[in-house]
Amino acid sequence: MVSPGKAVEESSWKGVHCLLFASFSIGTTVEAYIYSLSYIATGWVEIPRVLLAVLAVWSPLWLLIGGMVAGPLSDHIGRRNTLFITLALYAIGAVGLIFSSSYTLLLISIGLLLFSTGGEYNTIMAATHELFPKKHRAKALFLELNFTNIGGSIAAVLALLELSSVLYQRIILGITLLLSIVVMFLIRLRVPESVMWLESKGKVAVAEEELKKYYSLEPQQDDLKKPSRVPPVWFRLFVGGAIGWAYTAGFSLIVLTLGPYFFPSLTDWLILVFGLVAFASGFIGLIADRLPRRHLLLFSAVAVIITAYLFIPTLKLWLSNMTIFWILFVIVSAAINVYFLAEDTLKSEIWPTKRRGLYTALVRVISLGGSIPVLFLASNLPILEYMWIGIAIFSVGFIASLLWFFFGIETSGGRSVRIWD
Repeated sequence: MVSPGKAVEESSWKGVHCLLFASFSIGTTVEAYIYSLSYIATGWVEIPRVLLAVLAVWSPLWLLIGGMVAGPLSDHIGRRNTLFITLALYAIGAVGLIFSSSYTLLLISIGLLLFSTGGEYNTIMAATHELFPKKHRAKALFLELNFTNIGGSIAAVLALLELSSVLYQRIILGITLLLSIVVMFLIRLRVPESVMWLESKGKVAVAEEELKKYYSLEPQQDDLKKPSRVPPVWFRLFVGGAIGWAYTAGFSLIVLTLGPYFFPSLTDWLILVFGLVAFASGFIGLIADRLPRRHLLLFSAVAVIITAYLFIPTLKLWLSNMTIFWILFVIVSAAINVYFLAEDTLKSEIWPTKRRGLYTALVRVISLGGSIPVLFLASNLPILEYMWIGIAIFSVGFIASLLWFFFGIETSGGRSVRIWD
């Protein structure tokens, strides 16, 4: 039996992969750009401290909803079509952002943008596993996801450029977003639908047409050998949700809400520094296909706990000496990012093609939804207890990573993503 999906996985790197990589990297950049906006926006309007928590959870809430809508939608109408829908919603939200002058309008505009990016991000993760050669798959996704760090940094820099004018901040941030949308639209006109998705839906003839048009390839004989066992769906959902929750809630506490809750004047700088440091650490993605995923996930989880703990015994020192704080922040930022790249790649690759969008969305619901009560509860904690909560959350990620290390299977090293079908 011949398979178009087999040909995609065995392909060499081609021009179409460059376009896909550019499109998806811009998409993840925009995702983080928008995610950071709700925290930067805390300085745009007068917000009572009790309502800071509302704006803090606005990001995970609407990312969650967007992913839950787009996940099954992309399984039904395709990855490419879903990405065009999210682009249209981006444009509406960006225009709304520019003209948002009140807390209510700000929440609505950012909510729409977050809904769009939740769907966009979910679809990018699913599509990358299906559109890239298996020997480059992890590398492509690691590096695409790493561009989320640039997105947050760009948003922070643009906000810092016009500290004296909230109106200019909104205009600059909104126009930058609109320009990114135009670029993504033009690139996506030239990329294919997921051949694996088409094949899984029984549209083999269309899959073969896409294969010839965009990859200049013919279907190959399918000789896929599946492992003797794969972890059950419930276990994959548990591990994927737990490692994702540990990152989302822990990252939000250590990086995003630390500023608004305790150091309002440093909010933009925290996002900027994290983005730059994390982006540098993300070049580990260049060797991601050669690194065992289970080992990288586990070791990075341990590194996050250790580096986050360093804030506890040195609390009095860094509260009085910000140089010490920034040194610790740089170290933990690098560790958090490597963990993020490993967990996001794993939790989106371990699903059957026909339901990859849905299951990826479900584990993201667990991670994003579970972070919402944490951010609310942490808003009134003293800083010592706040930091301990962050460490406890990352410890959950370590336990889940340990479970996958012993009871999961290896997914790196050029292994086929079709073993889950």
